[in-house]
Amino acid sequence: MKTLEKNLFELIDEKLSGELSGEELEAFDLDLKDDPELMAEFELHQEIDEAIQESEVIELRKKLDLVHDLTQNKKQPGLLRTILRHKLSRIAAASFVVLLIITSLSLYFLRPDGNMSNDSLFKIYYQPDAALLIRGTDSQNATLIQAFQLYEEKNYDSALELFAQILKADEKNIPVRFYSGISYIELGKYLHADEAFKFIIQSEQSLYSERAEWYAALCYLKLNNNAEAEKLFLTISLGNSTYKDRAHDILKSIRD
Repeated sequence: MKTLEKNLFELIDEKLSGELSGEELEAFDLDLKDDPELMAEFELHQEIDEAIQESEVIELRKKLDLVHDLTQNKKQPGLLRTILRHKLSRIAAASFVVLLIITSLSLYFLRPDGNMSNDSLFKIYYQPDAALLIRGTDSQNATLIQAFQLYEEKNYDSALELFAQILKADEKNIPVRFYSGISYIELGKYLHADEAFKFIIQSEQSLYSERAEWYAALCYLKLNNNAEAEKLFLTISLGNSTYKDRAHDILKSIRD
């Protein structure tokens, strides 16, 4: 592989910053095309760069939380730490920036209360739920498959049209209501999303109710309804769901 002739991290950084050119750029693009593992690592660096650039260096604790969420189930922690060390060492070229990074890392490991806007918290903690394979009646299955294909393609308007057809015939179809809610979030229609999640929460179907609580609480953040957001995040933080720790962190931020 030609990219091995130069430090891989440097090549990726130069590619992302637009500094790579000529034969090196052509060779690297060819390697990306032919090597799925290299492409996966390049995309990981790209996501980390985007996360690091989201806010000021002083918010590094929050950005590292976001990087963790972005990279979980993609790469092993050892690689993530190596990439972060590499990128932070580049940021630390100026002594003033070094001081900010040291301060931010100290804050991260001490895990103090944050003080961020609702929009910032939403951006850090929200990720759309990946569609699971679900079944309907024989007459619904073709529509379900098409709806979830559209959902995975991020064609949320069209997916919602098909979800609505299914719900018209089967209003208690909880999975379809759930992914309708996610689709509404993606379209910025948070009140509609909240209605979908409320229906699920009231149904008490455990497979989806915990997830519905989480996404409903995030909707309240976007709607600046902190009273309702606090109630739900508190419920989540006192439970045993996978969102427990994240809900606790958000609570500390919105209460400050």
